[in-house]
Amino acid sequence: MKRKSMFLGIAMTACVMAVTCLSLAWTPLPAVNDRNIFVPGSQPGQGGITDTASRCDNCHGGYNSAVEPAFNWRGSMMAQAARDPLWLATFTAALQDSVWAVGNPNAGFLCIKCHSPSGWLEGRAEPTNASALRGSDFDGVQCDFCHRMVDPFTKKGQPEIPAETNATAISMANETYSRDIGILNNHSLFDGTPFLNAATLLPLYYGDGELPNYVESTSSQFFMDPSGAKSGPYWDATARHQMYYSRFHKTKGACTACHDVSNPILANVLISPGLPERQAAATFFHIERTASEFTLGAYNRGGAATNIPGVPFADKCQDCHMRDVTGKGAKMNDAPTRTDLPLHDLTGGNQWISRILASVDAGSANYDPYNYAILSGTKYPGASIDVTGLQGYGAMLNAGADRAVQQIKMAATLSIVSETTGAVTLKVQNNAGHKLTTGFPEGRRMFLHVKFYDAAGGLISEINPYAALVTTKDAQGNEVYVSGGTLRKDRDDLIWESEMSSALTGEAKTLHVAVATDRYKDNRIPPKGFDTTKMNERLVQPRWHGADSPNYFTAAEYAGGYDEVAISKPSGTVSWYATLYYQTVPKEYIEFLKNEITGTGTLTLSSPTPSGESNAYIVQTDPFFATLKGWGSAIWDLWLHNGGAAPVEMASAGMAPPSPCTTPGTPQNLTATGGRRTVTLNWQAGSPASTSGGYNIYYDQAGKLQYLGSVAAGTTTYKDSGLTRNVTYCYRVTAWNDCNGNGVFDLGIDTESGAGNIACATAN
Repeated sequence: MKRKSMFLGIAMTACVMAVTCLSLAWTPLPAVNDRNIFVPGSQPGQGGITDTASRCDNCHGGYNSAVEPAFNWRGSMMAQAARDPLWLATFTAALQDSVWAVGNPNAGFLCIKCHSPSGWLEGRAEPTNASALRGSDFDGVQCDFCHRMVDPFTKKGQPEIPAETNATAISMANETYSRDIGILNNHSLFDGTPFLNAATLLPLYYGDGELPNYVESTSSQFFMDPSGAKSGPYWDATARHQMYYSRFHKTKGACTACHDVSNPILANVLISPGLPERQAAATFFHIERTASEFTLGAYNRGGAATNIPGVPFADKCQDCHMRDVTGKGAKMNDAPTRTDLPLHDLTGGNQWISRILASVDAGSANYDPYNYAILSGTKYPGASIDVTGLQGYGAMLNAGADRAVQQIKMAATLSIVSETTGAVTLKVQNNAGHKLTTGFPEGRRMFLHVKFYDAAGGLISEINPYAALVTTKDAQGNEVYVSGGTLRKDRDDLIWESEMSSALTGEAKTLHVAVATDRYKDNRIPPKGFDTTKMNERLVQPRWHGADSPNYFTAAEYAGGYDEVAISKPSGTVSWYATLYYQTVPKEYIEFLKNEITGTGTLTLSSPTPSGESNAYIVQTDPFFATLKGWGSAIWDLWLHNGGAAPVEMASAGMAPPSPCTTPGTPQNLTATGGRRTVTLNWQAGSPASTSGGYNIYYDQAGKLQYLGSVAAGTTTYKDSGLTRNVTYCYRVTAWNDCNGNGVFDLGIDTESGAGNIACATAN
């Protein structure tokens, strides 16, 4: 370890010296020596060497795409966290803001930490422009990272998990505890103070176990086993490698490290040096608060019933994002078949980027050479991702995008509370365990679009209409903006979002989230059972136009996890139709990134800067940004070419005028019969039957559907072949009609029925 640390120090010093040679206006400071960004946890060189995901695939890939870990993980944005072009554009703007605020781009050190933990742990997050990342570093949040994490609060013993009763499990849990304590005893804080209190074996600043003391590891504070041994939630696994039974991996703690994001730079600079070492990150300079939102909800207090198909009860993040299915976690003959196998789904709501990344795979059904030219760096040399690492994974990414759409649709329910001649009251129910929406405050938003019709079906008026993006092509074939991609904001209260503010920039509303100090607006719907007595200490209280608004939701709404909204009907209304939409990122933020990175348009930060840098907009001129300066143009081009991150329908209510393309009835009476390595499906057409499209066949994954294949209208049977013997497979079928006449099912264009009953059979 001593030799490795010496090597890393030499490498980092050389790296900083190389940056210095570029004659930068700002003064380089090695990130490992920068107290402003130090947080507890494993530091570069302390986490060992990370196994590649492809090595894990040897045993955990190729078993069954419906349940095994590799297929689903590779199709998730967790696996693509370091290839995400939206993140890279945001990252570039944040680096520029970091120079503006504190005189160096070291904020990027923390960004890389959660988007490429293997690169960070092995010392390749410096320089902080991500130029040193290589190979498997681009596999994002990968297998070996998650399965080598240890619990920094292991002394508490994860009391939310039932005590072990099996003697072997007890012995293995005790072995893991001893191992964890040994690892944690090797950790220290920035000044060399031991991380653990020798008397209590809890973190030194754990205090009384209450906020704001250090009572949780969030905001990239992860602790790693440097030995390479894997940890998992089963004591009876038949692993071919060293394994520890981990109660920690059964808890939300395995997820929170990167899903409650705060800014230690601002905490250190504006409040007190060293604060992030002593205080829970949830209490200072918030960016994202997903874990805190979950912590304050009913699901974290012993669990609660859900409204999500396939998930009757939830008490941790994994219940919705890694739901239990039946199958094997490895393809070895002695691997047990489990009924509680965590499906490595891991999807949230970012279906837009998943689909774009799938289109870069030359073998993908949606391969797009225009997207490939952008993301390979051919079109914008200062902007590229690891396109090589996407080849062969297009089907997995498209399946991940499909799962993300389902996740979005499951997240909310829209219902009518009451209605009169002149008004209607609707309930927007949050079905998630955190706020709706959550994460990424620059982008994610949910909005309600309402249309009002007269007796003849004519449109009288509408609230919050979204104009579809319209583009054209120039003489060179480049996308050119014409109009649309915009939301007309008639009712701000019917747009659920978080908008940040910054005392540093002087903006009441800002998209410079890297230097944000507060929220201007946050009317996102809390999860049910939200604890309002502790929401202020975690900075998750509602905000409305720059002020705390604890009464924005009623006591009943906090308890039930919903928002009731009253809507007036215009005169002459005979029918109305309301649609709830989710959008990954709006035009305003994409334009912001374009302008801030290219240094054009309406710029928002002043020169000279607080740090003394004479120019606030340095990406295009500073050699440090040579590999990033194309992202302003690249993300705009991607947005134009890929539908402007069009909103996804979540739920609807009311009565819409008849559609020219009707939705067929749900297929009925699906049966499944097992054969030799096959399962044969038969069903009956719903009413009305599909006429122009056909039927889509899906694997059922504890309520989530993974597309398997299609048959034409009139065919009501399907054979699934090449299956693994003695494994049970479950299916559901939908019907669809072809609304644009191209003979291919187009999500969001063609009409699709609901899924019929589940049918399962065992291949023999």
